[in-house]
Amino acid sequence: MNILLLGGTGTLSSVIRDISLERDYTVTIFNRGKKNDKIPSKVNLIVGDFKDRKSLEHSFSNSCYDVVVDFLSRTESDIERIYTIFHDKCKQFIFISTACVYQRDSIKKLLTEDSKKPNLKWNYSIEKYECECRLKELQNLSGTSYYTIVRPYITYDNQRIPLGISPIPYSFHRTIIERIKAGKPWFVWDGGRSITTTTYATDFALGVVGLFMNEKAKNEVFHITSDCTCTNKQIVDMLFQKLHVKPNVVDVSTDDFIKILPEYKDILVADRALDALFDNSKIKSAVKDLKFKTTIDQGLERVIHYWDRCPFYEYDYKFEGRIDRLLSQYTKVGFVKYPHASKSAFVVYLLYRYLPLKWASKLSHYVK
Repeated sequence: MNILLLGGTGTLSSVIRDISLERDYTVTIFNRGKKNDKIPSKVNLIVGDFKDRKSLEHSFSNSCYDVVVDFLSRTESDIERIYTIFHDKCKQFIFISTACVYQRDSIKKLLTEDSKKPNLKWNYSIEKYECECRLKELQNLSGTSYYTIVRPYITYDNQRIPLGISPIPYSFHRTIIERIKAGKPWFVWDGGRSITTTTYATDFALGVVGLFMNEKAKNEVFHITSDCTCTNKQIVDMLFQKLHVKPNVVDVSTDDFIKILPEYKDILVADRALDALFDNSKIKSAVKDLKFKTTIDQGLERVIHYWDRCPFYEYDYKFEGRIDRLLSQYTKVGFVKYPHASKSAFVVYLLYRYLPLKWASKLSHYVK
């Protein structure tokens, strides 16, 4: 099978890439070339600009694939550009959307692929759903390659701690671990009662690869979410326990959170503060051998093991300062220099803790 991944180095795409190689598929990756140093030698690599239509058309003028997987499209214009280029160059076009597209309320009920959409409280969700709708329209007009839409929810690997709010990129997640080890508090909102679903990246990827050239995937939509559900408070408590630290968890209100850290308003109010429970029977029916094997307990063990052995020390003191700005309203909290932190860490922390975000962002450019 001949596979093209538009992306190929992210949390989701890298695992799909590696499983495809294990199955002896021919794998090609197209991306900007910024994180390609760890790509296996068997992968065919094409470097280019996803936004540049002429570059894409030139790069793939004589190409043909069984499956194209699009991890990159965010807007209608993206999906229109990409699908019109690849609709006659592949048999199956898979678009990676998001399970955040569903409208949710306080009622604890299972979401199905047909649940009401879109989530109007978050622009990201609206844009992804618009991509889905436009893809269906384009396929109907072209009548060529069929589509498959995949909706992941909170999906994590050994590098990412699956918390509701955390540093991005995930290479900064050592910040959370060292913070807890240092005795600093972490937080939940509104008692941490909201129920979430977490999916280990390998389990998710097996679901996606199982949809490759799958008859049950033709012009169909699937969310690929595990059976692992728990409250946000349970995840935080488990993390403290596995780090052998007495829980130090601050309960903040959603209102306080968005007042002090307004940049997180959309993701919190429209998603993380709401229950996320999924009926995953459709993907299990389509991919018969799919098993969601990794529990949150096992997943956190792997994350901690990864960071214990990782020789690189990167911290997000911008995030650290912002979170301490919030928690200082509830408890005493201050700067801690973590192992191998840069000399500028303290200055960056002070900027983001005490100044408005706009000013902190401007001044941080002068910090070396």
